[in-house]
Amino acid sequence: MKDFEYYEKKVDSSEKLISDLEKFEIFNLESAEKYESAQNIDFIIDEKGYLKFLVVGVSTNKFSFLGGSKEYIEIPWECVTKVGTNVIVISAEEGKIKRARA
Repeated sequence: MKDFEYYEKKVDSSEKLISDLEKFEIFNLESAEKYESAQNIDFIIDEKGYLKFLVVGVSTNKFSFLGGSKEYIEIPWECVTKVGTNVIVISAEEGKIKRARA
């Protein structure tokens, strides 16, 4: 009789790690706007462990390496409609998205 059995959990291809989501692009269906998230995505998680918001840093111009300003947008998680292989699709009206410049 064995005291315990060791087994390896096989990762389902539909499962995603939060760290993997940081590399995804975000596309808003309402405004047809694409947020390139090569800079970063932060996640706001409540005390129960549920995702509440995505905070995405986006550059305001094409030449951000020349010192362009950054804009941060906060997207409610309830606006996320689909998480694909390398994209997060949201459906958020402009009033639901909070914007701030840094």
